[in-house]
Amino acid sequence: MDIIVIGFALFAMFFGAGNLIFPPMLGYTYGNNWLYAGIGFTIVGVGLTLIAVISVAKSHGNIFSFTSLAGNKLSKVIIFIIALCIGPLGAIPRTAATSSEMLTSSGFNISPLVFSIIFFFISLCLALGESSVVDFIGKFLTPLLLISLFIMIIVGVINPIGEMKDVNMHTGKILSNSMLEGYNTMDALAALAFTPIIVKSIVKKGYKNEILKKTIEASFVAVIGLALVYMSLAYLGASVSKSVDGLSRVELLNFISKEILGSKGRYILLIALILACFTTATGLISSISEIFVKYSNNRLSYKFNACLITLTSLVLSVLGVDSIVEFTGPFLQFAYPLAILLVIFNLYGKNKLDKILVRNSFITVSIVSFIDAIISFISVIEKLLNINFELFDAIQEALSNILKIISINNKDFPWVYPLIIVFILTLIYVNKFNSKTNIDLSK
Repeated sequence: MDIIVIGFALFAMFFGAGNLIFPPMLGYTYGNNWLYAGIGFTIVGVGLTLIAVISVAKSHGNIFSFTSLAGNKLSKVIIFIIALCIGPLGAIPRTAATSSEMLTSSGFNISPLVFSIIFFFISLCLALGESSVVDFIGKFLTPLLLISLFIMIIVGVINPIGEMKDVNMHTGKILSNSMLEGYNTMDALAALAFTPIIVKSIVKKGYKNEILKKTIEASFVAVIGLALVYMSLAYLGASVSKSVDGLSRVELLNFISKEILGSKGRYILLIALILACFTTATGLISSISEIFVKYSNNRLSYKFNACLITLTSLVLSVLGVDSIVEFTGPFLQFAYPLAILLVIFNLYGKNKLDKILVRNSFITVSIVSFIDAIISFISVIEKLLNINFELFDAIQEALSNILKIISINNKDFPWVYPLIIVFILTLIYVNKFNSKTNIDLSK
């Protein structure tokens, strides 16, 4: 029973309101191929999250120990970027933007800026003070969100809203596009922040000698729930793919809820979703502030971090959900491949790894992912600011040509082939010269 409770707690942590907006759009985009889209999304959004939790648990929930494999300097960069992605540059502003757009698309006329100011003022007050409000929302409003969501899913599956559009696209391309969309859940990155909480809970319940085993059991409870929700929402999105056109992610979710739950029923989902966003925003402001306190060796106070994170999130939230997703994209393109590498190496075992092999792997993935991120970042900045500089375009074209060569024209995951090549060559070198040395984690 303890593991089921912990598993549901982990599910609630990962299941932010923002995650609701991605699967329906995938189903809507790929129509009759929604199953492939859902599988691709689930591989990253759920599968990678599962092994990330297990991998961090092997490090006893210590994020600094987990990232130490990358080396002192790079590990700090990884922690910093991950904290920004699941914090003020991504997940936190998305909570307010999602809530605001859901209200607007439901017919409520309120300024996004005014709403965000109110939203983040309350969130900051809750993060700075010890209040039972967050616990109340978490215990009662999150279940309300899930109940209304499951009603919507069951009704929508039994009585589909409409017909699916036919989409002629190669299955491999659908899978790769959907896997990249899975980055946007940021759950695999959030695992670095959430797993320590789960580990502490497992130890507190008396399973100190079974941390890894119990974490795996609890994780399966959480990821099965996430997978079912994602696949169902992808189906609902596909079921309206012939009915509407030109909707944003939030508008699509609102349209589906209205069609299934009716005008009154959808307001239950709307209220629960907004309050769940408050819980998510408050929790992330608090946890990211704590990370930056440790990151700065206590030079930055918790209150200062919380205020700065809240202010940054407020500014970005007015961009809207789709713009925030685009803005965060380049950061995820850099952070996710490195996180995947950390997960794999930590799962394999720190004491079994060769120092040269690990170093070369991280250098390769860092360089390729950085180039890929810069290319995307230039496009995002030009689009958001509505500018077009010839110098930026020239840089982007030059980097694109370089990336095309070193990635062997793998546009979706450009770091994979270079990593495989460098890994094999380094392995041959290590075996030939018998230079195997274990990593010294104290450095």
